[in-house]
Amino acid sequence: MRNQGTTRSISRAVVRSAKLVLLVLVLAGLGGCTYTVQPVGGVEGQTSVYAAIGKDGAPNSGIVVTQLGAVVIDPGLNPDVGGRLRDDALLKSRVFWDNLWRRRNEKPPTLPPPVLYVINTTYRSSHSFGNQEFLERAEIIATERAGKQLANIDTVRKMRQILSDEFKVPGLERHQMAEPTLTFEGTMTIKTPEAEIKCISAGDCVGEGDAVVFLPQQKVLFAGDLVLVGFMPYPGGRTRTVRNWIKALKRFQELDVRDVIPGHGEMGGKELIQKQIDFLTALVLEVSMAKKKGLSVEDAMKQVKLPNYANWSNYDKWLPENVRIVYEELGQAAPREKDDQTTDAGGSMAAPNGVKPADPYTDR
Repeated sequence: MRNQGTTRSISRAVVRSAKLVLLVLVLAGLGGCTYTVQPVGGVEGQTSVYAAIGKDGAPNSGIVVTQLGAVVIDPGLNPDVGGRLRDDALLKSRVFWDNLWRRRNEKPPTLPPPVLYVINTTYRSSHSFGNQEFLERAEIIATERAGKQLANIDTVRKMRQILSDEFKVPGLERHQMAEPTLTFEGTMTIKTPEAEIKCISAGDCVGEGDAVVFLPQQKVLFAGDLVLVGFMPYPGGRTRTVRNWIKALKRFQELDVRDVIPGHGEMGGKELIQKQIDFLTALVLEVSMAKKKGLSVEDAMKQVKLPNYANWSNYDKWLPENVRIVYEELGQAAPREKDDQTTDAGGSMAAPNGVKPADPYTDR
């Protein structure tokens, strides 16, 4: 028969265990470090595209698996998230690889290929601080302007500090700079048997050197922070380029898209692009009217309201700074129209330096 002392010891152990689990969950929630991997445009094992949707507004990521290697899009806001995305990409790669050869009634000749490319749609820390977990084998891709920011020590330190102080993201003591190994402007295409993966430069929209990733065969758009679902845009590090942001979104509306994965929030259809345009257009209109009334920037920040978006996350906290950014931009001349300089690198998917696809991963 169990005595009371033993029972109390077990009870205390259970309580301590429960408290530890709760602490871990709270830290994960505070850091925005949890996500769910969802197949896009198909079911598990029958699609090559996955979205990693962040919990409670944490940043979204993407995984594309092919028989030549896997591609990860926006690997998260700290090394822990980056490491988990790497492991999830390898797991999905194995599922895809095994099913591929099972359909052929053949034994797989090699182990599944690894992650060969990581694409950053932005330099911002919430989408790029997981880069370091892929440096051993993968090339990291970003636009030239985003790449310069990721290579800037002061910029990276400042972003790390903001994640730590303002957003309480854990695990940043392990973060190391991991700048792109490949940069592009215009359009760069990675060609694989399963998908064409188009990296498309959007110019300065939310920040310097934004981009999206478009898969025309699957009709999937990874929109990065150009599209946010239910979230007021974070004003930190923003450029005064909302007019170009709207213009870029209208250009991407012309793409044949079925599924849109935003930078934050739940994925949906092409209507998500229009909703973002509607918000930005309303913001510009209200700020423009405030300027015409002769309001100072300080008064505009207090008086401009967008009641249709009052239920968006951080509406009260971040709307005033969004007003300020637009107010200052409207005091500038509109950007000059430029000729479309989009180019297409077009090459097939090549392994990074020192890595050959497939053969090095033969199961010995």
